[in-house]
Amino acid sequence: MEELKFNPDDDSWYVLCTRSRFEKKLADQLEKHKIDYYLPTRIERKKWSDRWKNVETVLFPGYLFVQMNESNRYQILNSAGAVRFLYFAGKYATLSRLDVKMINHALDDSQELEVVDSELYEGQEVKITSGPFKGFDAKLVHHNGKGKLLLEVKAIAQGVLIEIGNAKIKPVKKL
Repeated sequence: MEELKFNPDDDSWYVLCTRSRFEKKLADQLEKHKIDYYLPTRIERKKWSDRWKNVETVLFPGYLFVQMNESNRYQILNSAGAVRFLYFAGKYATLSRLDVKMINHALDDSQELEVVDSELYEGQEVKITSGPFKGFDAKLVHHNGKGKLLLEVKAIAQGVLIEIGNAKIKPVKKL
């Protein structure tokens, strides 16, 4: 098996696969070991049999993002709930600073979020021209006077689906 390529000068967030429903427990362990992690969460309103309750849920179930170096890689993997680092073609899958910024913008905005598998949709690549997502590239998923846009997180082949007016987007020209 080929050796995975690790870039020690990179400030990317590495994608760590977790056991089912272990994301928050693993984040607590990493915090105790002073390892930087990123776990995007949101508040969802859920109906119990007798009441409604606001529950903090993980945006990308099964994934946690960590800042890793050679010295703490095995400590991360030996933490309870850690399964493996995600990799493609012999390289670790990473989230860039821009990806993290995009996710934070989506979470900060008051719109409803829906996480979907980004490989399920094909559509036109667009750039958002105004509003809180200005400057981000997205994929147009639905067109009905308002556009449903898929903000892709390519490292984990998932995305965030938002609804935005078509006046706020323009097609991206492919070279």
